[in-house]
Amino acid sequence: IIFGTTPKKILEGYHKLTGKQGLPPRWALGCYMSRFGYSSENQVNEIVAAMRKENIPFDAVIFDLFWFGDSIKGTMGNLEWVNKSKWPDPPLMLSVLKKQNIKSILITEPFILQSSLNYASSLPYQAVDSLRKPYILKDFYFGLGGLVDIFKKESRKWFWEKHNAQIKIGVDAWWGDLGEPEKHPVDLYHDLADMGHKRLFRSDEVHNIYGHLWTKMLYENYAREYPDARLFSLNRSGFAGSQRYNIFPWSGDVSRSWSGLQAQLPVMLGMSMSGIPYIHSDAGGFAGGEGDFELYVRWLQFSAFTPIFRPHGTALFDLDPSAYSFPSEPALMPDPYLSMVRKTVQTRYKMLPYNYTLAYNHTKTGQPLVAPLYYYFPDDTLAIKIEDQFMWGPGILVAPVLHKNQKTRQVYFPDGKWFLIDFDHNVDAVDYSGTATLETPLEKTLTFAKAGSFIPIIDKVGNTSEDYKSDSITVHYFYNKNGSVYTLFDDDGVNKNSLKNKDFELLTFRAAPKADVLALSIDSNKGKYPVKKGVKNIKIVIHGDQHFTEGRIIVNNKSKKLNFSSKNEVNFNFNGSRSQLFLYPK
Repeated sequence: IIFGTTPKKILEGYHKLTGKQGLPPRWALGCYMSRFGYSSENQVNEIVAAMRKENIPFDAVIFDLFWFGDSIKGTMGNLEWVNKSKWPDPPLMLSVLKKQNIKSILITEPFILQSSLNYASSLPYQAVDSLRKPYILKDFYFGLGGLVDIFKKESRKWFWEKHNAQIKIGVDAWWGDLGEPEKHPVDLYHDLADMGHKRLFRSDEVHNIYGHLWTKMLYENYAREYPDARLFSLNRSGFAGSQRYNIFPWSGDVSRSWSGLQAQLPVMLGMSMSGIPYIHSDAGGFAGGEGDFELYVRWLQFSAFTPIFRPHGTALFDLDPSAYSFPSEPALMPDPYLSMVRKTVQTRYKMLPYNYTLAYNHTKTGQPLVAPLYYYFPDDTLAIKIEDQFMWGPGILVAPVLHKNQKTRQVYFPDGKWFLIDFDHNVDAVDYSGTATLETPLEKTLTFAKAGSFIPIIDKVGNTSEDYKSDSITVHYFYNKNGSVYTLFDDDGVNKNSLKNKDFELLTFRAAPKADVLALSIDSNKGKYPVKKGVKNIKIVIHGDQHFTEGRIIVNNKSKKLNFSSKNEVNFNFNGSRSQLFLYPK
């Protein structure tokens, strides 16, 4: 029993019991190039070029099962780049991607087919029948074969070595698929002798923890051999506590339809409030549909404010090359949809300072990245009933459009005033409270900042390794008559031990509004990371009815006039010393 008077307290208690997720690599919060699936190096290079030509930033390429075979059937378990005509030099290809600051993610499955390269060597490590002989799956869609017995220490070691062989040639991260396991008949048995059990266990006795142990295996081996690196592991299956092992789960092979999109919000909120912070969906939908560009745009707009932003889907219906093709990559959309999704992806990248701080807040306190309204407004009886809106951290409310040809939608605003924003420095001058019916043009995402919030963004967007620079940030402050506090987190984005070694920076922004002055202060934790980073250029943009055109800044007891680039926009250099800004209304 976990005691708590609010959902926040209960979730904090749950995370104390089961653990919190470590920091993701910062690139994981960017955009992915993904589909089912890339069939050759040439195809990958062509779409990489298209993404860059269309100025759509992305950080990783995901290789689906065609990396280990040309056919969907009969190849699972190869775990090698088999076709040398389509993948002539995988280490070279991966190194070229790496030089472009593009991460590579490979899919693996725990099934080893009889027709695969590894079947004979895997026999001692497979699940068994009642006579302890390797179990043969005879009605598995992908072919005849067996299942890795993840409960055995030697099986985990064997499976890890297959992963590690690819890491050594340049693979950066992993996608574990079918890890429920997808095919797990009741007369299949697992050997739990390494866990102190003498008898065999039927599949249905241990089914729910299989995926959890797979992720744990990856996490523990990765931590041992690559102690400074943060593991990224997509997996659609887990258990209570899987978040400890840096799992990034998605909602499965969802329908490419409006009902498929509508299902994602309750799934995401339910999982998030159940302690799985990085739940997300195949943005755009995985399969089916008739090439609905409006659906694609709306799904990406929704996904831009979810923990992982990963457009992914089948490129060919029914896997028939002659069938109608609908791409999953934003760069392959036709106009006018291309410009809409470009803006959506760029918004995702502008939000990286805010989003990365959400990741830090979860790691430190268990705060979810995405939450239902009732998490932040537990006493609001109307907020408890809202199921088609959500909070992206404490400062942003998102009201996604979930229906085709929807021209307007009703939005509920709990507790206080809210500002309609689009993160291109355009903020609706009207603030909202209560309930409002708003227009929903296709190019617009309904996102709102809570009065009193600080929302940090970067103006230059692009691949995180190439272009992310936290030495120049814009902080949007949404005026509120009450005081407020916000802490921004920053580190190198890659080192697993940055928190342990205190190699990070915390910038704390405080606002103390009064009738005749707006007092803002910025403090640094003065840790190791700020010394490395040096001076930051900070622009503060103030939103609200008040107009500020003059002010002063005090640093080390020295006062000087503030530089206003325009109305309500202040630029200054921050060197780590406490800075106090006093802005006077016109």
